Amino acid sequence: MTKRFKTARCILYREDRSLLAIRNRFWAGARRWGLPGGQVEWGESPMTAAARELEEELELQVPALTEVGAYSYKRAMHMVYAAPLDRDIETFDETELLDVRWFTESDIARLQNEATLHAGYELDAVRRLLTRLDADGLAAAS
Repeated sequence: MTKRFKTARCILYREDRSLLAIRNRFWAGARRWGLPGGQVEWGESPMTAAARELEEELELQVPALTEVGAYSYKRAMHMVYAAPLDRDIETFDETELLDVRWFTESDIARLQNEATLHAGYELDAVRRLLTRLDADGLAAAS
């Protein structure tokens, strides 16, 4: 049986930074930083969903996504991918996102300590990616 994923997220990374976004919610509440991405539609693979969401939210087309891992959040499974990005984000869909910014691993750890991360798995996913990049000799110097 294939595991059903509720969302697919992506760590966009550049040098020693990862991109996080604040989702636009139509109700009042805490604004929390999370990974770009969104719902996996029926019949859609998580990888296809992540690529589609990056195009919709950030007007980005990434050539390839690397699987980082699956995470459980609110009794559902969420798949995280990663892709390098060699430029700034100049525009984003303001109906979906309120803000996007680049953060270092230590910045993301601070956000977690302040309880301002959306799902709580963002820091673990970024650390998992950084460990893999370091092992592959791909991590950029800080």
